[in-house]
Amino acid sequence: MATAWAWLLGVAVGCAWCCGPSRAAEVLTITADNAAEVAPTGKESDWIYGDHVIRNDRLVAVIARPIASRNANMKIQAVGGCVIDLTGRLAPNDQLGCYFPAAGKVAFRSAQAAADDGSGTLTPVVADGDGGLVARGRRVRIECATKPKDGKLRAMVAYDLADGDDFLTVTTTWTNPGATAVAIDLADRVRADRSFRAAIDPLANLAWWDDEWFGQTIAVVPVDATFRGMDGTAVEPLTDRDPVGYTPASGPVRDLAAGASVTLVRKITAAPNLLAARGAAEQRAGRDTIVADVAVRDAVGPVPGAFVRILDGADGAYGAGRTDAEGRLSFRLPRGAVGWKGTVSHQARGSVDIVLAAEAGAGRVAIAATLPRPGVVRAAITDAAGGPIPCKVQFRGNGCPDPDFAPDSADTAVRNLVYSADGRFVQEIAPGIYDVLVSYGPEYDVVATTITVRRDAETPLAARLDRVVDTAGWISSDFHSHSTPSGDNTCSQLGRVQNLLCEHVEFAPCTEHNRISTYEPHLAALGARHRMATCSGMELTGSLLPVNHQNAFPLVERPHTQDGGGPTVNNDNPVAQIERLALWDGGASKVVQMNHPNLVQVLGDRDTNGTADAGFEPMLGFVDVIEVHPLEEIFTPAVVDPDPRKRAHTVVRWLQMLNLGYRIPGVVNTDAHYAFHGSGWLRNYIASPTDDPAAVAIDDVIEATEAGRLVMTSGPFLEVRAEAAGREAGPGQSLAATDGRLTLHVRVQCPNWLDVDRVQVFVNGRPDESLTFTAREHGRLFPRGVVRFAHAVPVTLQRDAHLVVATVGEQASLGPVMGPDHVDKKPIAVANPVFVDVDGGGFQANGDL
Repeated sequence: MATAWAWLLGVAVGCAWCCGPSRAAEVLTITADNAAEVAPTGKESDWIYGDHVIRNDRLVAVIARPIASRNANMKIQAVGGCVIDLTGRLAPNDQLGCYFPAAGKVAFRSAQAAADDGSGTLTPVVADGDGGLVARGRRVRIECATKPKDGKLRAMVAYDLADGDDFLTVTTTWTNPGATAVAIDLADRVRADRSFRAAIDPLANLAWWDDEWFGQTIAVVPVDATFRGMDGTAVEPLTDRDPVGYTPASGPVRDLAAGASVTLVRKITAAPNLLAARGAAEQRAGRDTIVADVAVRDAVGPVPGAFVRILDGADGAYGAGRTDAEGRLSFRLPRGAVGWKGTVSHQARGSVDIVLAAEAGAGRVAIAATLPRPGVVRAAITDAAGGPIPCKVQFRGNGCPDPDFAPDSADTAVRNLVYSADGRFVQEIAPGIYDVLVSYGPEYDVVATTITVRRDAETPLAARLDRVVDTAGWISSDFHSHSTPSGDNTCSQLGRVQNLLCEHVEFAPCTEHNRISTYEPHLAALGARHRMATCSGMELTGSLLPVNHQNAFPLVERPHTQDGGGPTVNNDNPVAQIERLALWDGGASKVVQMNHPNLVQVLGDRDTNGTADAGFEPMLGFVDVIEVHPLEEIFTPAVVDPDPRKRAHTVVRWLQMLNLGYRIPGVVNTDAHYAFHGSGWLRNYIASPTDDPAAVAIDDVIEATEAGRLVMTSGPFLEVRAEAAGREAGPGQSLAATDGRLTLHVRVQCPNWLDVDRVQVFVNGRPDESLTFTAREHGRLFPRGVVRFAHAVPVTLQRDAHLVVATVGEQASLGPVMGPDHVDKKPIAVANPVFVDVDGGGFQANGDL
């Protein structure tokens, strides 16, 4: 059996004992001392200290510590006793969310290790003094069990791994100690999200979850059982939430009799691709197979990273894999596959058809495929002084398709984008004419050019990015974005950091869902720590939505502990949750942000039934800032939505809150989840004593944010300064104007790809027509240079008022620079209010709703 399954990992990790780890299987509990050596890596690795590793020379799996509080992430929870990481030993590449034996319907609460030293008998190993497990032998086991309860169904799962195995044997035993029969469901569940596709092949008795791009296939094969409900004739697609049920060889089991037990065995593994997984399953089913050796070259040499896709005899998709650094891919196929067709493709080279041909009786088939040479773009993007600069480069097909370098969960080259931390890169691309946009956020002009890429030739791409918008005294920020540690997406965290960095976001806390994490290692690896300030933080997300989402930063990260050392949610009580978050780390200073709230629910309709109540108003006592997007709604009349559950006119509700005396600043953030233009199109400018991200102090960020010294924008840089009797105030500040007279100095700057044509002053939330300026009616105030508006606006007030200045390009859009999802959005900026005291008694809110 080991020989059959060797193909599952042999392509990725090799099979030579002499150059691999010592020939022994082992169980270890992950600690701070051994983690660097024993814990697997990969985009989806979720291990923490206290979890258990079971491994041999070929395979490594992490069994989550079987305790009630063990969650992999926000979406994948209650994982104690389950497989949360699974990958090859020598080429770790974990992409698994979680494998739940018993479909996650039982709670495992104990763990025990055992080892076979060669005698053929497994001997239990006593846990060490810290509760860790240590076992080594020809075969090892981790056994997890539910907590015994009188009369309740009991379950035990055993994970076995022996020398040379490329699979983990999973044995689940259910026992009914009660006096009556109990309904039972023999099923597993696998979480393998987003970029995976999944199916059951009843002919091969194989269930698989395949991620072609990130290069991992999870395979499950039942032993002496078949998949429930399969007709045995066709591959059955699965969704990423479908449980996989089993029927034992002895017949279906729906009820477990009193005093009875039932056992289910299956083999699970992680293969480098679906071809390897299905080929091994064919062997295990006893079918005759052949070995296909594919070699892909071009006119110069091997082609790594080419996709080899095989179609079955009915031209249905059978599987695919990618060639290695030598341009080779080997896999097993059913002997009947002789004559099957396939394709070999590469995003920059096109594709060629192949046919699996072999002489009768031959055990191997060699396939040589030749792809054309690619075009190559060599970029040298510089700043005005000729030095390196981060940038985002878009390649848009002009008479040819846009390139598709990688999915939106990848990094560096994402769909038709390339992110570069220093402006220099070499990118293979299909021949054609491309319109190219080179950008670095809204303080820089965009360089637009057209290049012609020729096959087997290098095309230079040179551009100089000029910083034209003067933001002295302010830094740009995004307080809310995500990547795969959050659990609700599969975006590479490196891709998220590249996206932020190449959009010239100068401060970005790490705010993964329900986990304190950090961007520091990625910035260090990119050599860009001086380009973007950051700190650890989190988004604490409870299940009462949308009211129970809150961000906080900075928070102390405790790496590889549950939730990164962060607080837990309170699903029933948002007030208790936000208080816990605000007081975390001993009440240390931090920014607490209310995310995309339903402000009507918060202030006065707790159950969103349309009848006024106390809401969750005490939450506001812990809130420093509130997300108030979409900003464009400040220019449209507020409409009462008949459904009180919906977030409606958040920015207008926020203005009404200011009128009620809640002096809580507004912010906007992208809440980006993927790396294709996700970050950058919304940002806040924070008043700062330094414009150098390397010199940004988090205490200064906290102080300015809590004070509301913020301007929200989708691109335009808006400056607002109020002046009265020689005194000045900016956003978030107070100004005494005892005669009711003041001057607002308003200035708007835009790069060459943005425009504004309206500036509006809102007095206590209401637009004042006498303080409205448009390019159509006040053309001289809207010049065509970088400064699109600069005017001293006289204001006369009869009573205390908060003044909010907003600007918009009503006849403009963000255009293609920020990607197709935002191409039609308006350039807009809104400054936080200046609070004007007219009567000398301190600012008093007017109560206007």
